[in-house]
Amino acid sequence: RLERLQRVVTKLQMESGLCEEQLNQADALLQADVRLLAAGKAPQKAAEVERDLDKADTMIRVLFNDVQSLKDGRHPQGEQMYRRVYRLHERLVSIRTEYNLRLKSGAPVTAVTAVSVASGQRRPEPDEAPLRYLQDLLAWVEENQRRMATAEWGADLPTVETHLGAHRGLHRAIEEFRAKVERARADEVRPLGRWGHPGGQSVWGEDMAAAPLCPPQNSSKSRLRHLESLHGFVSAATKELLWLSEREEEEVAFDWSHHNPAMAAKKESYS
Repeated sequence: RLERLQRVVTKLQMESGLCEEQLNQADALLQADVRLLAAGKAPQKAAEVERDLDKADTMIRVLFNDVQSLKDGRHPQGEQMYRRVYRLHERLVSIRTEYNLRLKSGAPVTAVTAVSVASGQRRPEPDEAPLRYLQDLLAWVEENQRRMATAEWGADLPTVETHLGAHRGLHRAIEEFRAKVERARADEVRPLGRWGHPGGQSVWGEDMAAAPLCPPQNSSKSRLRHLESLHGFVSAATKELLWLSEREEEEVAFDWSHHNPAMAAKKESYS
């Protein structure tokens, strides 16, 4: 058993290193495209970034399952490996969030506008650039609402652990999303007419007021609370099932013949 668990540790160490390289590559490609956007150019690596992130996501799901087998086997490195995989998951969520907000739906508003004006290129229509940013934010909200609506819960301890770890990372990203919403609202009115409007005029029009920009925090908190409750129940149930299994093995292996000197103690135990 120890040899098997040690092989899992070795596998985790190797594959978590590969996953980290995958995330480094995705982040490097993302930052290169962000610099292109800041220079007013079209991104070149969006498809590669998304592909790398999907690969890392698949790898992390497998790593979480391996970590759970270590924890179930009470391996001394189980908690250490869990923290390592969890940090990879947090980084994945962070990179994917930046990708969705800054790259997936188009260029960052401020950078593209500044470059266009400075270079004498056509200034975007009054509502074009800020509305693109607003659409990016809305797309992020809708995507994560959909992810939570279709997310599974898990039918055993390893899968519940995986879903709980994954959602903790998503919930942290949702909490951090508030800052982006506040920045969008701060851009709504600019005294000097940041987007070419007269001082004090809204650049968002009625779209900002009507848009459901508040992140899906309530849904996320509810899912997190339910996952933690489910995890507590499944953990306790798993311990009971293991206890029953051990008792069953003990009874099946017991020598029930009258010649067994331990029969008297067994009868006393049953009474």
